[in-house]
Amino acid sequence: MSACRAKHWTVRDIKKQHFLLRTDGTRHVMHPVRVFDNPDAMRAFSSKLGWRVFRELAEPACPMDIARKLGVHEQKVYYYIRTFRKAGLIRETGTESRGGATARLYQARFNSLCVSMGEPSAGRELNISSPAHLRLLKPFIDDGNLNAKIIVGSPDPHGPWKARASDSCCAIDFALFMGAFTSGKQVPNYMLDTDVRESDLTGNLILIGGPTVNMVTRRINSILPVFIDLRGNAKIRSRLSGKSYNEDEVGMVVIVDNPLDRKRGSKILVIAGNRFQGTRSAVLAWVKSLDKLMAGNANDRKTIAKVVRGYDMDGDGVIDTPEILE
Repeated sequence: MSACRAKHWTVRDIKKQHFLLRTDGTRHVMHPVRVFDNPDAMRAFSSKLGWRVFRELAEPACPMDIARKLGVHEQKVYYYIRTFRKAGLIRETGTESRGGATARLYQARFNSLCVSMGEPSAGRELNISSPAHLRLLKPFIDDGNLNAKIIVGSPDPHGPWKARASDSCCAIDFALFMGAFTSGKQVPNYMLDTDVRESDLTGNLILIGGPTVNMVTRRINSILPVFIDLRGNAKIRSRLSGKSYNEDEVGMVVIVDNPLDRKRGSKILVIAGNRFQGTRSAVLAWVKSLDKLMAGNANDRKTIAKVVRGYDMDGDGVIDTPEILE
């Protein structure tokens, strides 16, 4: 059990769940925490024995074993077990057979407890990873590491269109966002599309840029549920809605199974646009609206394929606000 006032610990409230943030250099570890906001809920810890019993419940244990370990009568332990259960501090985790009888096992729901004094008058929002984001970013982020290759278009003229990839710089904002969920020590994290070999196309891939500037995107573009139609003027077309979008500020975010990898389970994330502005719009949507992107297309919630449009809301000539179109 840990007290929240210990050095380098901070309480975070994420979607009405409280977490204890332990900061160790650049590494952040979050633990669920029970926050008390009234004294009645803390009465279970008014005695030293109550606190000792609760500490024994950091791992699954039965009252009989706790009583023997602490050298107290079993009924005293049961008293605190009932008190903790009523307060929602512990849960039953299973049973064991003991001498022909069934012993119930209990464990604390939280390994950390804190006392809330109300909302602070001022605070600082920390830009750190949350359990919700980590869940959404799998499999591209796994166990604090980038679990994918980021492939960007070459800045030199290449491919059938002899195009230069001007939207590769958008990968910087994307990488900064993803870096908040990793240790940041894994390098290198990117490849140019012109350097990619067949052996590099296994596992999870993240492709930045459309099929005219990123040759790996070109290889899978035609099978995507949302793709860039290269006939005539390039435009994003959705197979899910049947709509086409030809504005420069329109981009797409698509996640599909990796068709270039014979092993099942790997994914490809494509972030691209009709032009540079569209790719920037797609990156902004990834950074600012990740939960909405992962909710699936409006026409098929099981398919993660979004069309987004970017807007310059402050009039400085730079797209700063994404809107999800479908």
